[in-house]
Amino acid sequence: MKKTLVKILKILLPILLGGFLIYLSYSQFTSAQLEEIKVYLRDADYSFIALGMLFAMLSHLSRAWRWNYMLAALDKKPTFLNNIIAIGSGYAMNLIIPRSGEVTRAVIVNRTDDIPVDQGLGTIIAERVLDFILLLAITATAMLTASNEILKFFENGLESAFAKANPIKIITYSIILIIIISIGVVLLKKLKLFQKVKGFLAGIKDGFKTIWTMEKKWWYLAHTLFIWFMYLAMFYVCIFAIPDTDSMPISAVLCAFVAGSFAVAFTNGGLGAYPYLISQVLLLFGYSAVVGTAFGWIVWLSQTFLVIIFGLICFLLFSMRK
Repeated sequence: MKKTLVKILKILLPILLGGFLIYLSYSQFTSAQLEEIKVYLRDADYSFIALGMLFAMLSHLSRAWRWNYMLAALDKKPTFLNNIIAIGSGYAMNLIIPRSGEVTRAVIVNRTDDIPVDQGLGTIIAERVLDFILLLAITATAMLTASNEILKFFENGLESAFAKANPIKIITYSIILIIIISIGVVLLKKLKLFQKVKGFLAGIKDGFKTIWTMEKKWWYLAHTLFIWFMYLAMFYVCIFAIPDTDSMPISAVLCAFVAGSFAVAFTNGGLGAYPYLISQVLLLFGYSAVVGTAFGWIVWLSQTFLVIIFGLICFLLFSMRK
């Protein structure tokens, strides 16, 4: 019963969060502003959106090709088509249950090429670690290029917070927070959960090491750079879809891209979170909430449409091959 409840919550909570963010985003707009967003969506230049979808598709194909470099270290090498089927199906599953795509990929290549699920998952975790490192590098670059806007935002926020804050309450709450964190750390060390987390991190470390021991590691790294370049190119070309964003500075592009990338982890494929976070980031650069929201929805809808179509085709091919 408990496991069933956990599974249900894993599905429902991200959907509810996405729905709440959609409500939070649109509750701030008047009917005239909502109509303005609709006009942006209707009149967007979808030739740039199509180009962005092409770049995204190239990244998916590169990811499928890259995967075999690591699987070869396990003396396994599925066909390129089988890898595409696994990756497309995994992306589609992430829209239903966040982070379930990794398991889906491993299960599909297990069915098609008899690769053990745990070994398949190990290679996927390793590539996710490398992808996350690159995302962190892009995040650092975005923060450096937009340092003035970010500092201004925090300065205004801190001034407003300290103007209303009570020093005694701040000290009291800080002490309570430190005590709670300390107790939590002690309890975790005594529980089996700590050992599980420790073992999981060790597994990630071992999986990441295989990147440097594989036969064609430089090709693997080249594909990784190509994948993220395509992600950035996909996002960048979309700014030309509407007139009010076609002169967006690179600092704003990078910050919005990072916000969108992290939003995908919060809800099902970024549902609600993607356009909301992008609109909040673009506010720092002087763009209105209407423009930022419209732009966020244009990018999210186009990429989600691609994932759905790509995923359906892959599911169909998988069923035919079985």
